[in-house]
Amino acid sequence: MEVTAEMRSALMKGCMTALPPDKSNIVRIFMSSTFADMAKERNILLQKAYPELREFCQKQGLDFQVMDMRWGVRDEVVADHMTCALCLMEIDTCKRLSVGPNFVAFLGNRYGYRPIPAKIDAEELDILVKKASELDMDTTVIKEWYLKDDNAVPAVCLLQPITSKFKYYTDMEPANESLRQKDKEGWYQVTAQLENILRTAVKAAHKEGLVTEEQQHKYIKSVTETEINRGIIQSTDANQRAVIFIRNLQNIEKHVGADAVSAYLDLMDREKLNEESQRLLEDLKGKLPSKLKNVHQYEVEWTDKGVNEDVESHASYLEQFSDDFVADLKAMIFKSLQSESEQEQNDDWFLTEVISHARFCQAKCESFCGRQEIFDAVNTYMKDTAKVNHQPFVIHGASGSGKSSIMAMLAQNAAQTFGENLATIIRFLGTSPHSTLIHPVLQSLCLQICEVYGIESPAERVLNNFAEIVQYLSTLLDKVSEKDRPLLILLDSLDQLSSVDRAYSLTWLPKSLPPNVHIVVSTLPEEFDLLKTLKRTIRSDNSYIQVPTLSEQVGSEILDTWLARIQRCLTDKQREVILSAFSHCRQPLFLKLAFDEARRWKSYTPESELRIAQSARAAINLLYERLEVQHGTIFVSHTMGYIAAARNGIAEHELEDVLSLDDEVLDDVYQYWSPPNKDLVRIPPLIVTRLKYDIMEYLAERQADGKRVLQLFHRQFIECAQERYLAGDNSRARHHILADFFLGTWSNGRRKEITMDVNGKKEYYNADRNVVPQPMKYDDNVFNRRKLNEVTFHLLHAGRMDDIFEHTLGNLNFMHNMIDAFSVKDLIEDYNMVLQVQDNLEIRLLRDALRLIKPTLEFKGGVPSYLALELIGRLVPFQRQSRRAVDSLLEQSRTWCKKFCDRVTRRPFMLPHSTSNYPPGGPLRTTLAHHRAGITSIAMTPDGGYMVTAARDCTIRIYENESDVMELERTLTGHTAAIEVLSAAPNNELLVSGSLDNTLKVWNLETGRLVITMEEDHAYYQQHALLTTTMDSRKVVSPAGKLVNVWDIESGKLQFTLKGHEGAVSCLAVSHNNQYIITGAEDNTIKMWSTETGELKNTFSHHTDHLTCLRVTQDERIVSGSKDTTLSVIDMEKGEVVHRLEGHSHPIYSLTITSDGRYAVSGSDKVVKLWNLSEGKEVHHLQGHYGIVDCVGVTSDNKVIVSGARDEHLNVWDFQSGQLIQTLDGQAAKITAMEVTGYIVVTASTDSYYTKVWDVEQSKMKMSTPRFIDKYGIVGVTSDAGYVVYKREGSENEVNLWNSKDGKDIRTITDKDGSITCLRITHNNNCVVTGDEAGFIKLWNLNTGQFIRQLDQASGGIRCFWITRMDRYLVAVTDSNAVSAWDIDSMTLLWTRKPNCEGKITCVTMTDDRKYTAVGTDEKQILVFDNKLDKAAHILVGHQSPLTCLSVSHNQKLLASGSSGETMRVWDLGTGRLVHELYAKSPVFKGIVCLSFSHDDKYLLTGGHDRSLKMWDLETGNMVTAQYVYATITNIVANRDNIVLTTKLGYVIIEDILLPSPRTPEPDESLLGGQPDFEEAAQPVIKVRSRMMKKSHFCQIL
Repeated sequence: MEVTAEMRSALMKGCMTALPPDKSNIVRIFMSSTFADMAKERNILLQKAYPELREFCQKQGLDFQVMDMRWGVRDEVVADHMTCALCLMEIDTCKRLSVGPNFVAFLGNRYGYRPIPAKIDAEELDILVKKASELDMDTTVIKEWYLKDDNAVPAVCLLQPITSKFKYYTDMEPANESLRQKDKEGWYQVTAQLENILRTAVKAAHKEGLVTEEQQHKYIKSVTETEINRGIIQSTDANQRAVIFIRNLQNIEKHVGADAVSAYLDLMDREKLNEESQRLLEDLKGKLPSKLKNVHQYEVEWTDKGVNEDVESHASYLEQFSDDFVADLKAMIFKSLQSESEQEQNDDWFLTEVISHARFCQAKCESFCGRQEIFDAVNTYMKDTAKVNHQPFVIHGASGSGKSSIMAMLAQNAAQTFGENLATIIRFLGTSPHSTLIHPVLQSLCLQICEVYGIESPAERVLNNFAEIVQYLSTLLDKVSEKDRPLLILLDSLDQLSSVDRAYSLTWLPKSLPPNVHIVVSTLPEEFDLLKTLKRTIRSDNSYIQVPTLSEQVGSEILDTWLARIQRCLTDKQREVILSAFSHCRQPLFLKLAFDEARRWKSYTPESELRIAQSARAAINLLYERLEVQHGTIFVSHTMGYIAAARNGIAEHELEDVLSLDDEVLDDVYQYWSPPNKDLVRIPPLIVTRLKYDIMEYLAERQADGKRVLQLFHRQFIECAQERYLAGDNSRARHHILADFFLGTWSNGRRKEITMDVNGKKEYYNADRNVVPQPMKYDDNVFNRRKLNEVTFHLLHAGRMDDIFEHTLGNLNFMHNMIDAFSVKDLIEDYNMVLQVQDNLEIRLLRDALRLIKPTLEFKGGVPSYLALELIGRLVPFQRQSRRAVDSLLEQSRTWCKKFCDRVTRRPFMLPHSTSNYPPGGPLRTTLAHHRAGITSIAMTPDGGYMVTAARDCTIRIYENESDVMELERTLTGHTAAIEVLSAAPNNELLVSGSLDNTLKVWNLETGRLVITMEEDHAYYQQHALLTTTMDSRKVVSPAGKLVNVWDIESGKLQFTLKGHEGAVSCLAVSHNNQYIITGAEDNTIKMWSTETGELKNTFSHHTDHLTCLRVTQDERIVSGSKDTTLSVIDMEKGEVVHRLEGHSHPIYSLTITSDGRYAVSGSDKVVKLWNLSEGKEVHHLQGHYGIVDCVGVTSDNKVIVSGARDEHLNVWDFQSGQLIQTLDGQAAKITAMEVTGYIVVTASTDSYYTKVWDVEQSKMKMSTPRFIDKYGIVGVTSDAGYVVYKREGSENEVNLWNSKDGKDIRTITDKDGSITCLRITHNNNCVVTGDEAGFIKLWNLNTGQFIRQLDQASGGIRCFWITRMDRYLVAVTDSNAVSAWDIDSMTLLWTRKPNCEGKITCVTMTDDRKYTAVGTDEKQILVFDNKLDKAAHILVGHQSPLTCLSVSHNQKLLASGSSGETMRVWDLGTGRLVHELYAKSPVFKGIVCLSFSHDDKYLLTGGHDRSLKMWDLETGNMVTAQYVYATITNIVANRDNIVLTTKLGYVIIEDILLPSPRTPEPDESLLGGQPDFEEAAQPVIKVRSRMMKKSHFCQIL
């Protein structure tokens, strides 16, 4: 049914009348035929056709399922006469669900089994009995076997189960075999009598016109014809959905009496052809061509074994039959898919979602009664709040109280109640694929609202970002409020949401609603504390109503309505039993369970069998007990166990496969007969179908991971099933089989052994279970989401940790596919899931590694190579430490990179050999990279619930701090210039921001809504951006130069202005008792003002320089810091200075007070001090920084001090001892903002766009990588990475030699002539060469530190120099812009020149043969000298920024230049021609620091402030690979087999280079574990050379 524009529009607005069918992704074929004569055809389909079709469907994102209801069962099993009815229901299900074909029939020379009807209308049977009596037939047998059921309306007569009179008929116990045979013969005689009487009577009645032809035919037609009639004759689209295969065995009639013939013909007494059956068969075959064009006919010669694949012609027939079967079905499937793709709406996932909930709503509204008090309450709410701002309405009640039905009725009747103009949107949470997680719920809500109101849909970026979609929804509701169409949103069962994205915090739910917009939610009262959470923010009692129990009268009315709908009634006694039980448990769920039990009762059911439980839970257990009796305890307990154990439901074909892997179930099913095929053992589909239809009322169909799955429809059913079927070892056993299934352990023809006890004899089978394969990807872009989402869950609960490491969470291929199919976040959730059950060290390590990697993957766009590279970078410190999973994952990652290089990119690839990345398990928790400009301020709510950042990108980001990794909750926009300061109000609800757009804005943290905007002059924000609120959260205090404005936080009105300072206010605080505002200013004074009136209460003038910081203790003492290097402690009550704290030698820049008010921590230049405020004494002098300390903090338990400084370091100190615990350097920018909550420290910088989150608990400090302190950027590294030489911090004329292996300084070199300005290490690693401000260049022995020699003194201090590659020559630039060259061996000054160039020379290089010297200037110019001709050869221009570095190629032909901008250039030294211009774009960081040619001059390596090492192809000018190293690169040494780097953070990094192998990969080769290769187009490289790259001696191949 196509969704028309009108239908779609109505659906979106909430009209749920004409609904199209659900979109399906399953090809489900009902297989109809007689059984024994078609065994060979069935076998070849099983062996050949089904696997091919399954693979074809999987590549289209479809499941393939065959419903062969006669396979694997014997007639005796079905004694209740329900098989035919079940088959017809299954045909209807196939029609409803299947994409393309849904029905296939095989017809041979046999008409098949012709059963007598299991149900006959009472009036019709009366006619037949009467007619039989007239024919002098004894009808006693009919009266014995057909009982009248007056509970049916109209009454029917039902054929009684065989076992009601022949109790041994289905008893397969060997001891009772004779009794079974006797009963079997007895039933055969009864059947013969019933057939004879009914068929004779109906023929006579038809002749007399008492019954119709159709009524007569149902007594004589076969099951096969009944199925064909339903599947083909009655179908309007049979030509597109059905196919029939007719096989004629030539001359078979001539062989009647032969042994094999009875299986292929309808015979009487095995010797005579059944003429009536043959006539009916020919009539059926005759009707088909006019109804169906898809008819295949085969003429096959008869053999004495029937159809025999050993006969060549028969084998050819079977092959052709199979090929035709596959071809027809593929064509139908493809055509159906093509038809769907032509309808745009079928690609509209959210339309499918809307339809799903509309259909669920319809079902819930059927036969609804009562609950008027709830509807009245909602009506009152909507009328009272229609024109004013308001909050959502909450319906709560116990499980089973009928909340979902109430919500459905509200949706259905909304337009009738509130006007046709109302738009109604409903979501029954947890009932569909996009309603279990809150993120897709919000996505679909926003899309539906936009469509209804004609608003442009949100950008994909907004839709896919949870924080942004939350924000967008609030903004969207404001827009809707201005429209002339009111909106009602109904969200049923908040408790059914998953906890992902902290759904239970309900921060995503808009709490403040504008006029014309209404939200009604329902929830369980106790589950996940949802009701408590709602009441914290929705405080009005009028916003809540509890669902009461049903009255007995309403219960009776509901029962009558339900019975009428299914055309049944009850006897008086039966009705009394139901209503009596209902009086003890007056809940809709219980009434539904009681009704479902009663609908099975016949009018003749004995009173002793009328069992009804007294509670919903007991009723569910009674249902399960009945199912066990009816279908077998083992089969039911395992089946229900699998359904209850599934993480997100289980598909029908999955359930059949899982049961087919369960040896215990198979042994139970086949205890009395053998499987029909010794090479294939599976659960018979009919057995599963019988149970499925018995529990259909309690199963909900939903979508999960792109598949249609079954799930128990109510929480109490799930809980009962878990208690009953998953207790103890049962849980592990069920999950074990499910894990095997999703792993694909027994798929692809792999056989599984089983020994079954069949009729008391052991039968061994090594058979295929024919379960569906489980690759991680079916095709390039078709992921097996079911496997990815389910397998780890089942492995965990099966206790199979080794398999988790091998197949999922320690498997790189799984991790890649999980990220590609879902997200990094979803992958991390799987690790969290495991850790909740088992605290495994390696799982924790990998989880923490992914947390650290997550920002990079998200920032880089999830390119596959980054995961492997980042894992190597993060896990290298843990290799070979008896951690098998880590070692394995490292090996997989290295192998992956090599294959990625060989088979995908065909380009060089850099592989970390040693790393500077923070390892998992250490202090760095995560990086928050959501801003796009420097971060100016951090605020933490007093309760620690939210962390908020503001930046110069004009945005505010709010993070929820409930977990140890802060997640972005929402983004606030509205400011039009940089935001400089934030303040979180003490009530934890409001946030105030101050911006250079000259506004203050007040925001609601919970909703993200803007509360009020105040305008004031913020010209002084460039010097001091200050802001706070009073302790009662009622006022905003905002300095503006010498003035301080005090605003009302609700109205935005200015209350008063504090005037009195003669200099700009530079610091600010409010007393804890809320009586005083305290200000400090550049006039060296501190002033106290009344919070209520603004009156000046006191002034303190004891400081002699500007105030820099103020804090107030709990006991109302002021602690101040000043540029005069002192702190003071002031008693506010006495108005006097209690202590003056002296000891700093530089101005105080930062200050904090411990939570108990006993201590203060202050920061100055390079120094942090801890003070005892009571005694006024210094406790610790903490020295370890190399710059001004702008931030200090203390953990709440007074155990750890943290300090952040302009040296880019976060130092962690022991409070008690004052010892430096560790220096944390991941910020890689000066730390200008910091907040501490518990042991979590958040740092940010105005120079970086990211926030770092640290855990400074001392156990986290053990993980660190050795580093040196590079304060000046004057550093060199040996080519083997063994040693680093760097200028020592705090000393102008000393350099340290640092051993990278031990991470320690081993010696110091001192230049007594002057401050060292530059240094290099010779290429042979023997010497350190230094240049100083006195003009000397000196050589030192690297191994001993001894002075070797010095070159002739230059005319001015040495600015920079270059050493040629053979260490023969050195060229240097002096402060006077002179350039000199020396012969190092002879110590001879070769020449000195003063180039005629613009600006200061910043860099220099020279060719190894001394022919050319090149210099770069800060005026963007490069001058190339021809040294032999002693003149300028070229002036190279084109850079847009000052030059920073130069390098010459090994072959002396190319010159590379880097600048402080984004460009690098490659020049031809001989001609001065520009060869390539290379761009290293970065959103924030710009500037090239160093560059180097590869050993073979094929590539240029560059590094700089963008924190990445890049490799450029010098033939094409394209970037071929890059490696992000998280810090500015200060040195690059390109060796024959690797690259050595140093970074500004003081780390040494070794990068190995992989080059593609010189071979073409085989077409069927895959990147990992049998998965398809990545597409080259997906990689972040612009262009690749088409010719094959050769292996270079420059690279190390792993």
